[in-house]
Amino acid sequence: MVQITVGRAAASPRWSLFAYWLGLICALAAINATAASARGEQCSGSSATGLGSFLQTRAQQTWAFGEAGFNGSPDALACSGSQGSGGKPMANYVPLNSPGALRAWGAEDGALHTKEFGFSFQFLGTDIAPSGPVGSEGSMLAKMKAALGSDLLVVPVTQTAIAIAAHAPQLPAHPACTVTRINNVQLQKVFSGEIKNWRQLNAASDPTLGGDCDQAITRIVRDESSGTTYQFKHYLNTLNPAPLACTGKEKRTWAQLQAPFGGETSPNQEWPRNAACQGGEGPLTVVSGPIAEGGGGPLAYVRDTPGTITYGSLPEAQQQAPKQVLGVYNGVKYAGPENGEGGAACGAAKYTRPAGWEAGVNVDWSGVYGSDPNIGEVAKSAYPICTLTYDVAAANHFSAAKATTVHDYLAFAVDKEGGQAAVRSQGYHDLPAAIAKAANAAIAHVDGEEAEEEGGGEEEGGGEEEGGGPTGTTVLCQAKPELVEGVLVCPKGEGFTEGKVVGRVLPETAAKFTSAGGPGLKVTCPQGRYVGEFNEDGTAAGGLYEMQWGQEEGCTTSFPEGPEAIVRLENPPFDTSSFGYAGTGFPNGYFIVSKTEAAPLLRIESSVTCVYVPFSMKNEVVNGSPTRMSMYAEWFLAEWTPEPEAPCPTMLDQSATMTVSATGEERPLYIAGK
Repeated sequence: MVQITVGRAAASPRWSLFAYWLGLICALAAINATAASARGEQCSGSSATGLGSFLQTRAQQTWAFGEAGFNGSPDALACSGSQGSGGKPMANYVPLNSPGALRAWGAEDGALHTKEFGFSFQFLGTDIAPSGPVGSEGSMLAKMKAALGSDLLVVPVTQTAIAIAAHAPQLPAHPACTVTRINNVQLQKVFSGEIKNWRQLNAASDPTLGGDCDQAITRIVRDESSGTTYQFKHYLNTLNPAPLACTGKEKRTWAQLQAPFGGETSPNQEWPRNAACQGGEGPLTVVSGPIAEGGGGPLAYVRDTPGTITYGSLPEAQQQAPKQVLGVYNGVKYAGPENGEGGAACGAAKYTRPAGWEAGVNVDWSGVYGSDPNIGEVAKSAYPICTLTYDVAAANHFSAAKATTVHDYLAFAVDKEGGQAAVRSQGYHDLPAAIAKAANAAIAHVDGEEAEEEGGGEEEGGGEEEGGGPTGTTVLCQAKPELVEGVLVCPKGEGFTEGKVVGRVLPETAAKFTSAGGPGLKVTCPQGRYVGEFNEDGTAAGGLYEMQWGQEEGCTTSFPEGPEAIVRLENPPFDTSSFGYAGTGFPNGYFIVSKTEAAPLLRIESSVTCVYVPFSMKNEVVNGSPTRMSMYAEWFLAEWTPEPEAPCPTMLDQSATMTVSATGEERPLYIAGK
């Protein structure tokens, strides 16, 4: 039998859920667009942010942070203080599935959805190149151009492999079944549901009925529409372009199951499901947990669950399931996705530059693929499933300051001695020279624009606060609010005036930081505090300038030889942090941690030091005695010491419940509206 297990999703579309949480997190405060119509000098721009593909996360973190990154590299195209104007504008990247990022710029319906996210972003990351032609009404490129009011620049930024990860069954009273490789015929048949049992695989250690491998194969797939899925299904289509059983009333091909958009579910999310049309098949199950987003969730599930198989980008597989990665037949031999130096075995992949690449504007890369089931005939150890991944920028939509940094950052990312070298050992492979030339042809067209920027935060006056709080509706008060016409209102004369707000971990609780991916870790802090200065309306009067745990007693940890730790938010002050009133029910409000430039970082210092960038942060406030703030966050690992190996989780979950009070004798403080 074959079961298919689907990665967890919300009832609403993925991007809507993501936007909701991100509306409550580290919104990047804006710098007003200056009156300019062209890029500035190299490194003279302001901070820029990207939104997109999980596949790019590891590369983007390396490009944005650390000694080899945009602000640390001595490369001529970096901005580490000695290039161009001498400035060090920061870049940041928030991971989201490729279709969700493309939709934000109108690829699905021709409308911008940037304000749903609560922060501004100036480029997209995607493993699905937006299709054209731009002059064809209804194409993705045409819709995005109309939504942005700008030509589109599609920039290949790196290439990587799509790994196959499998965890063969471990049956009671049997030795463990082993499967270390798979040929292309059987790979396609496993994911189409035609091969149902591990013992049917040629590489199974025991093919006998009732033997060690006699168990159903459970396919684990991404639930949200995904660029990795899009690329993997293209490869499956090269292996079998025929219509597939169990794909609907009219049988569909793998190519017809690629499309990223299509309402509540899209063809990209659909798979041949034997459970829907053959008796005796098992029920569908759901991957759940904090890392179900992206390819990391299915890969982690396979790592921990015998009898399962999935696919995912090599960088994610290296972090989540390195021991489960299979060799795939390349037409000559079985080859692994890694090249022996930590990079992708994609050096032999061939990509044909699309028509119009020389011009660099509105180029349709959607027909360019690197996967080839017979690549071994070109290079014996080459891996057959490789793909380009792209960043998308606007020619004329953002301010000159933002455009300058987008241009400089992308130019650094595709530079052979800059960004390409920085991620060479992290699951990626350099762009072929011809593709890098096409990338630079597109980057050259990134330019500034005087028009107001979309995305929440670059508009002057009125509208919404950065992060989604409605302007003029929030009030902090020093006495319990009264319910007046459906709104919690401060009693007369009890309003909070500008001053310090403090908080401490509640005595009966503890702040906890636990591993959600990679090496296991648990940090428990029975005490901690934050301090900031805020106005009566909850906005920053200086903002949050301290938030740390373990500064008095030290947090307990599971680090080897590091029983204590100090945990804190880096780069204060968080000068645009704010409280926002939500309503009379739970929660009564929320709290946003944000900065004028860049984003907060989380630092854990013990026997090793781990530094994280935020993925999601949700801080809910509930009035009471005392008022409480419940903090939940997910963090991605950005850097760590000592090198080269340290037990820092690749993802970290945070939870803490802290008080909210005014300084003095920590007087009561409540959140209300007006």
